[in-house]
Amino acid sequence: MMSDHKDSQDLLGQQALRVQSVALDLSDQLVRLALAAQTAWLDLWVLPGLRAIEDLQARQAQQARTARLVRRGIPAPLARQGLRVL
Repeated sequence: MMSDHKDSQDLLGQQALRVQSVALDLSDQLVRLALAAQTAWLDLWVLPGLRAIEDLQARQAQQARTARLVRRGIPAPLARQGLRVL
C-alpha cells in the first residue's frame, strides 16, 4: 500500500516536471514569436523611412551636381541630365 502511494507520487512528480518543461518550451516559443512579430512590424515602419531618406539624399546630391555644373557654365537642361565634367 505504501509502495503504491510512493509510486503515484513519483508519477505525479514526473508529470509535473514534464508539464513544467513543456510550459518553458512554450514560453520560449512565444518570446521568439513576439520578437519575430516586433521585427516584422519594425521593418514595415522603419524601412520605408530609410528608403525615403536615401531618395532625398540622392535628390539633394543630384541638385548639388546640377548647381555645380550650372556654375561652371553648362546650360541647366544639360546639367540636369547628369553630365560629368572632368
